[in-house]
Amino acid sequence: MTRRLAAILDADVVGFSRLMGMDEAGTFAMLKAHNSEIIVPAITRQHGRVVKFVGDGLLAEFASVVDALACAMETQIALRERNESIASERQMLWRIGIHVDDVLVEDDDIFGEGVNVAACLQGLAPPGGICVSQQVRDQVGSRLAFPATDFGNRRLQHIDHPVRVWRWSPYQNGHVWPEPVASSPPPVQKRPSIAVLPFANMSSIEGQEHFSDGFTDELIATLARCRWMLVASRNSSFSFKGQAVDARKAAQDLGVKYVLEGSIRRSGAKIRVTAQLLHGSDGTLLWAERYDRMLADIFEVQDEIASEITGTIEPELGVIEFAALRERPPVDMTAWEIYLKGLWHLYRFTLDDLNMAKDLFEQAIRVDPSFAQAQARLAYVHIQLGWYGSVEDRGGRICEAIDLAEHAILLDQKEPAAHMALGRALALDGATQAGIAHLRNAIALDSSFAQAHFALGQALCYAQRPEEGMPEIREAFRLSPRDPHLWTFYNMLAIAHYQMGNMNEAAEAARASLRSPNVTFWPALILVAILGRQRKADEAGEAIGILHRFRPGMNLAAARREFYFGDNATMTEAFVDQFAADLASAGLPQ
Repeated sequence: MTRRLAAILDADVVGFSRLMGMDEAGTFAMLKAHNSEIIVPAITRQHGRVVKFVGDGLLAEFASVVDALACAMETQIALRERNESIASERQMLWRIGIHVDDVLVEDDDIFGEGVNVAACLQGLAPPGGICVSQQVRDQVGSRLAFPATDFGNRRLQHIDHPVRVWRWSPYQNGHVWPEPVASSPPPVQKRPSIAVLPFANMSSIEGQEHFSDGFTDELIATLARCRWMLVASRNSSFSFKGQAVDARKAAQDLGVKYVLEGSIRRSGAKIRVTAQLLHGSDGTLLWAERYDRMLADIFEVQDEIASEITGTIEPELGVIEFAALRERPPVDMTAWEIYLKGLWHLYRFTLDDLNMAKDLFEQAIRVDPSFAQAQARLAYVHIQLGWYGSVEDRGGRICEAIDLAEHAILLDQKEPAAHMALGRALALDGATQAGIAHLRNAIALDSSFAQAHFALGQALCYAQRPEEGMPEIREAFRLSPRDPHLWTFYNMLAIAHYQMGNMNEAAEAARASLRSPNVTFWPALILVAILGRQRKADEAGEAIGILHRFRPGMNLAAARREFYFGDNATMTEAFVDQFAADLASAGLPQ
């Protein structure tokens, strides 16, 4: 055997077995055409060689990293163009991984760890895209336009050290790549259904009917973004306009479980919206709220109140739906019912409940492997177990969360919870910009998703951009004022103020966090640093006492470790250094 340095390209077809099951002869012909007409010619043009074909994949070698990457990009762009005329379910998509390393050569074949790394990178690539290692990224530099996104440190199979990964897709030049696969809706069975009856116009001012109708339209559209609810169409709901209808009859006629109704009253520049949620079976009042606003921009007010109602209704319905399942064992439940039970445990945010939620989501996935929401929430559970569990397990938790969230997106690319989980995981793993992009995508899919707004604010603070993060955190408060994870909202608000030098506001937010249910040691730690910065020795001593009630023996070294998920600090090193210095000023021991 001889050794040489090589750029290794590993390529493979996504879902080849599924394609063969649909059309064996046509799929095989398409594979041959892709290889002979696009991939092999591109390898030859870029001075590479095909080492071997392996089933539906191939391995190639290049003397130049730039040539290997140029070949991969050229190939994926050409394949994308060819796929444009083919139905999405029959498109043949490839993944490509590239790494540079020493290889062992024997009889024109290549071996070694570098070949294994390239294969693992190929498996991490998005369908139709490319993954490269940090070594490839460094060597290419500015010699090739390669707008890849940082995918963080990954632990690859049979590789004993983490590898920094970068991703690229021709489907979009930004950070978020839409998967070219059919999007499947959540399971229909057992999903809660709701109808929004036209809100009554109670205004004495003439010509206000358009506002109440427009608001009802906006509320229907906003609720419909919640993928786990079935929402009656606008035409169905408006068939009851102008009628005094009993909620039970409306629910029966429209075939829904819940009815949302209300009224709108305007007086001058003031507007009041009342809303109430009723059970369709017996008309029981489940929830009611009143919203008062100044009417400056009619569309802005409609959107704001509609999103606030949706942000409140969604968790309320989750609690109501779970109440009927509380005593039933999972063995007697559908995947949807098991999922709801897992959601209830998740939102209690204790270590025991998170582990219970993990078990339940895994059961739901075993019952229905195509259940994207269960995959997304299981990813989110792993993120929370990273925070609530052992520091040593965090790196593995984040890797697991990324894999699950990506699989959820493959199952349903329009599932906001999947993009939220992937965004949070990437941000915690050091790929902050890619994480921010997925979080923005989650909000674009569901603008009333309070947890996504919070997570985006958190990620922006991680990137030392608290001025941008603060409005997102405040939006989370507005959308979900009774959120089960409210302490984290306050805690992140305290961190944002701390970053901006607003120490009094930071202390106020940290203390509010400490008064919230299910709180952990974090706001006490933040408060110690704030008081250390302010040189308030007596108050700092009291705060250290509170901290030690949560975490006996917490010291500076342990506090530093809390900012790390695996090898990556969640905040910048400069922030961690400043924070540790403030903790030391407060008197926290080494």
